Amino acid sequence: MARDRSGPRPLSWSLEQVASRVKRVDLVGLAAVSELWPTIEAARRSEARPVKVVGAELVVAVPSGAHATRARRDAPAILAALALALSSAPTSLRVTVHPEDAARR
Repeated sequence: MARDRSGPRPLSWSLEQVASRVKRVDLVGLAAVSELWPTIEAARRSEARPVKVVGAELVVAVPSGAHATRARRDAPAILAALALALSSAPTSLRVTVHPEDAARR
């Protein structure tokens, strides 16, 4: 096996390599959505909870397939409510099913 003879690399190089592999999520946007979430009737009916905001997409988790169907059906109402309250609201909604979350409630 050939050995790299260029010597040790700077710490900044290593940190850049690690940072480039980390998924980028909008924590500020998620905090704003989470704060409004209890006031959005359509979101409460579907028992959805916000998980993350990636770009202009809001990802929510629901406890079952039936709840996912309802959340997808109510997505326009959920996004419209967020658009009224937030200056840079998500424009799309992705629904994921996480049955284990229901057991924790």
